[in-house]
Amino acid sequence: MHATQKVIARRLGVSASLVSRALRGQAERIGAHPETIRRIRAEAARCGYAPNVAALSLRGGATRMLGVVVRDFTDPFFGPIVGALQRLATTEDYSLVMTGGGSEGREAADLLPLNRYRLDGIILVGSDFRPMGLEQALLRGVPVVRLGDGVEGDGVAQVRVEQVAGFSQLLAYLRQLGHRRIGYLGLDSPVNARREAALKAALASAGILARPAVFARAADTSPAALLAALGRIRVGTPATRPTAVVAADDALALALLRALHEGGVAVPRDLSLAGVDDIPFAHLAVPALTTIRPPIADMAARAFQLAAGWLPAAERQSLAVRPELVVRESCAPPPDERKKRRSMP
Repeated sequence: MHATQKVIARRLGVSASLVSRALRGQAERIGAHPETIRRIRAEAARCGYAPNVAALSLRGGATRMLGVVVRDFTDPFFGPIVGALQRLATTEDYSLVMTGGGSEGREAADLLPLNRYRLDGIILVGSDFRPMGLEQALLRGVPVVRLGDGVEGDGVAQVRVEQVAGFSQLLAYLRQLGHRRIGYLGLDSPVNARREAALKAALASAGILARPAVFARAADTSPAALLAALGRIRVGTPATRPTAVVAADDALALALLRALHEGGVAVPRDLSLAGVDDIPFAHLAVPALTTIRPPIADMAARAFQLAAGWLPAAERQSLAVRPELVVRESCAPPPDERKKRRSMP
């Protein structure tokens, strides 16, 4: 006999509605006993039960399918996010339908292929992009949430990182090491411009002068372009030039680390360097990269809840999460501070 919720209910001597709630992860909300929920799920697994998505769609019920649109599959930051979403989907008995773009990002990311499905919600992974087909989804009333930053009030809920809070932690650590002159290196993109503004706000809060001359944008990530941009930041005498540089993201920081190595600049002996995002390979660099880590699991869980419609209407809004500083080897006291500390009795 085909395993259905009614068959499972009859075998266990419980109601079909309780079986339905248990398999949807909602039985705890009505006070069902944990052992009963466990027995239902165990029986469903033993029978090979699988929800009939087509039938759910025809009845107008939840299909337990979420769409995921990744702005750029080549971005190393997005891999852990997608992994966290997939683990949540497995735990909650959901299916993910995924699409996305390549390095060109905004132009290639397209959710039109997802519109053939009756999705419970859609998650956009990445900042500052509105994929083709988004307006149709919003008009149909599909909940859409972005993991990243974007325009407020555009119909898309957001789960974003409190960038200023992250930079404030980094600045406190750099000041503790003795750094007072801090530069920034980014690229010409909305994400990097937003982080540049966040760092300036954090500098102002910390009472550190944010001199325009020490904020630079590289033309691209080639060693020549990075060193040229860094050269613009480090003009002047050793007493005035920055002793630490913050890169807009870890990928840029790692490219700069390589360029500095080839240019004969030792990190952190000659210059301290920090990044943002804590991408998977940041800890494998030599030296290992000090960075700002966003709470990936928490962000993915919040986006999942918003897209699945689990939160009350009052809570279906943009959410900001606080990152944490990860201290590794790429930052150290500046040369003049090291001399001062060595001379102290």
